[in-house]
Amino acid sequence: MPVTKELKRTLSSVLDEGLLSHAVLIEGEKGTGRKELALWLAKAILCRSEKRPCENCSVCRKIENGNHPDVEIFGGEGGARSFHIESIREIKNSLWLAPNESEQKVYILLNVENMTAEAQNALLKSLEEPPAHARFILTCDNRRSLLDTIISRSTVYTLEPPTGDECAAALMDEFSDFSEKDAKLFAVAYGGNFGAAKQAKEEGKADIVFLAAKTPEILRKGESYTLAAELSSLCKTRADLSEYLERLLNITGRCGIDRAAGKNTPVRVTPIEAVKTSDIIERGKTAVLQNCSLELIESWLCMELSGVFGGNL
Repeated sequence: MPVTKELKRTLSSVLDEGLLSHAVLIEGEKGTGRKELALWLAKAILCRSEKRPCENCSVCRKIENGNHPDVEIFGGEGGARSFHIESIREIKNSLWLAPNESEQKVYILLNVENMTAEAQNALLKSLEEPPAHARFILTCDNRRSLLDTIISRSTVYTLEPPTGDECAAALMDEFSDFSEKDAKLFAVAYGGNFGAAKQAKEEGKADIVFLAAKTPEILRKGESYTLAAELSSLCKTRADLSEYLERLLNITGRCGIDRAAGKNTPVRVTPIEAVKTSDIIERGKTAVLQNCSLELIESWLCMELSGVFGGNL
């Protein structure tokens, strides 16, 4: 999904005016397109076309394919403290070497929130006095996870999640089997986060999302045992049940807010129902983390949610 057009326009303008900082920090939650924007910016920096990036020249294609000799990518999805100082040492060893094909070298550091404190301190030295040909593009979920000294030496740009309509439109473009109704529901279930919604669809979580969306109406019809049976069938692991709870929380919360504002919603939920459901879900999430029996948690959920939506047990 394309990242915010306004942010791309801002970066293009800053770059054209020669005002782009040597270190850019792209902040945004997972799924908002941080890596996509980092690669786009690397292309814009190195592309030689009049309109940068052109996306068609050899430079842009090499960066897109991950084989441009002057663009190095570090970091990943290893989790907290998985980004070690060895990577920073590798950067420092090549930092002062001249670029191979371009006039500049671009270092893309993904998920720097996973850096150890030792790695952040080592990176700081490179950010303070880099050679003129070096550019750094960092990505993180939240700048507050970084040392203040790292932030102060970078220009921070924040990626906001797309609107629900933008997310739904992108999902329909991505998946031919998604109806407009399903796409809008997924957009609500994942808070407009296209990356998370796309991943869930690819991982076969659609049935869990649809069950979360059907839950209020199932219970309004007094079919609590139907809900219990479907939960037992779909949520066989703690991860599955956690996914159901998170989607139910997003769907009821968003729909409750929108209904209070007089908007149409994909699921009928009143603001009071949303508040009561939120409390139940939080207690359910705690029970999942405490290794309680899944069967007992699911039975308890059905009972508690039935009290909110008027079902019978």
